[in-house]
Amino acid sequence: MTESKLMDIELKSPVPLYHKQSTQWLFPVPIFGYGLPNCKDINKNIENRVYEKSKEEGNRLASNEGGYHSVGSMHDDPVVEPIIKFIEWAVRDLSIECKMEYRDYDIFLWSNLNRPGDYNTVHDHPDCHMSGAYYVKLPEGDGGTFRMYNPMYSFNYNSDGYNPPYKQPRVEINGKEGALIIFRAPLLHDVTRNNTKEDRISLSFNIRFER
Repeated sequence: MTESKLMDIELKSPVPLYHKQSTQWLFPVPIFGYGLPNCKDINKNIENRVYEKSKEEGNRLASNEGGYHSVGSMHDDPVVEPIIKFIEWAVRDLSIECKMEYRDYDIFLWSNLNRPGDYNTVHDHPDCHMSGAYYVKLPEGDGGTFRMYNPMYSFNYNSDGYNPPYKQPRVEINGKEGALIIFRAPLLHDVTRNNTKEDRISLSFNIRFER
């Protein structure tokens, strides 16, 4: 009984027993997502250009297993100008959100064509700061899933059944046509096999900032 009264006195005291000082996110992994409305005509023009380039030039081997990876950058190709402007708008937005300061930046953009059975192995994008993808054509069904791997994940971490989001080894991002995602370039990612009978087309890009 006496203990209960003491607790009442302490809880009603004007001086709190405990107080929170701060929360710091030391190693955040932001994934920025944007959408381009009314993109049907833009995407169709890009799709036609990607098929043209796939016939004009040889395939560059990178993370792609099968399929087509364009040679060099497409950022000067007039057909992708609307997407370049979209990326530039997104960079301005995320730089404000993240309080980033930079003098200028370069965009290196290429196209990916994953035909039935094609996929992209696990990789990152060295020698740049941000990377991203824009979805031009996504087949319905299991046309390939974009997966990002947790940089803080450890196979030695025993959670005893407790599975918070930060313990997951990877996450799947189900994109849609007209969607744009931007992420830190060192983040490992891949694209699963296209198990449909249609092609999957996307634009990928790297961003290098100058301070």
